Amino acid sequence: MKPLVIAAYFDGRPGHEKQTRGILNALTELTPIEVIAKEVAVDRLSYVKNWLTYIIPYRGLIHEKIPYADLIIGTGTHTHLSMLKHLKQQRKSTGRTGRVVTCMTPETILQKFFDLCCIPMHDQPAPAANVFVTQGPPNTVRHGDRHQNDKGLILLGGVDPKSHIWKSDRITADIRTIIDNNPEKLWTVSSSPRTPDESCAGMEALVKERRNVDFIRFEKTPSGWVEEQYALNQTVWVTSDSVSMVYEALTAGCSVGVLPVEWRRPDNKFNISLQYLTEKEMIVDFQAWLGGTPMPVNNGRKFNESHRCAVEILRRWWPERLQ
Repeated sequence: MKPLVIAAYFDGRPGHEKQTRGILNALTELTPIEVIAKEVAVDRLSYVKNWLTYIIPYRGLIHEKIPYADLIIGTGTHTHLSMLKHLKQQRKSTGRTGRVVTCMTPETILQKFFDLCCIPMHDQPAPAANVFVTQGPPNTVRHGDRHQNDKGLILLGGVDPKSHIWKSDRITADIRTIIDNNPEKLWTVSSSPRTPDESCAGMEALVKERRNVDFIRFEKTPSGWVEEQYALNQTVWVTSDSVSMVYEALTAGCSVGVLPVEWRRPDNKFNISLQYLTEKEMIVDFQAWLGGTPMPVNNGRKFNESHRCAVEILRRWWPERLQ
């Protein structure tokens, strides 16, 4: 069977890249593929240029030859026009079409031009033939079979004035409570680029107070570190502003708890997503856990949005590759 030729567009944002690469990885497990990686600029000038070159049939920009791709895929607003322009160019240069897929909600004016939009349910997309609803964003995490019950991981988000109020003292106190209620575990805490210095200082002070805690600043973690931690730690706590990490931990098959932040709008899409997971007993909220609700036991093999998206892509256009 010939490889499925895929043009994958990346905008340099790690979260977006994880979504695209997660689906690519899942496709690799299902069928032979050949990936052509494309990097796109994210500045305003490039965005305007992409619009102009997409809508204006100027020979030097639109009619250039471009390698044919069976599938064009990417995540992030700045990839969308580049992908659609690729499709338009290859039609002009080869006379053949392809399928174009995005892993998020595109701009309304563009959505009808995508063959498939894999959209998380928290975006509340309207039903459409080209919409495939996922529980959460796809990712590159694999189910782990090395989870150790005596290890726990705590992942910190941080400041985002638009969405929530971050209270370092409260976060530190909640983490101390988790650790004190599980003294038999060896805990690893890690920050993120958004974690303020006072929260890091609180964690470093906690390390001095407790022998079973280690704190690692995000800038000291190598590429792939968090994925390795998902594989090793049976219990994972994540601050609720880091929803993507909640889904990553679920995909890895971890037992997941969520530490609260003070949302500016409780009806925001991320909180709605967490409420759904809580209702399905896939995660546990910190307050409920304090009240006696146990950590959920999850099976990552049953939660793999990258695999679901890959299967949907092949089911629609290349079903023979699923046999």
